[in-house]
Amino acid sequence: MKIDPRIQFPDDAQSGRVQSAGNGASQTKASSAASGISALSGEDTVRLSSTHAEVHALAAQLSAVPEVRAPRVAALQQRVRSGNFKPDPQKVADAVVADHSRQASKA
Repeated sequence: MKIDPRIQFPDDAQSGRVQSAGNGASQTKASSAASGISALSGEDTVRLSSTHAEVHALAAQLSAVPEVRAPRVAALQQRVRSGNFKPDPQKVADAVVADHSRQASKA
């Protein structure tokens, strides 16, 4: 009679440790070592990539940028008040259409 090591019984407390005889144990250790999991300690480990640190650094930089660029707004307000602000109607129309398209694609 041959025993299939892949069969797991509901009452078996060690069902996760079933391994085939031979080199299966060495394969498990090798794959655990490659994935950063310590098979001997039995503890879970977590390793964060460098991308995680980059995202946090970028988020910190973004939070430092003001929502409204006050100097630019003040300069534009001054141009409007003095009558020197002459927007290109085609650029305004293109911007309105592009903004509407972005809003519609989000919905």
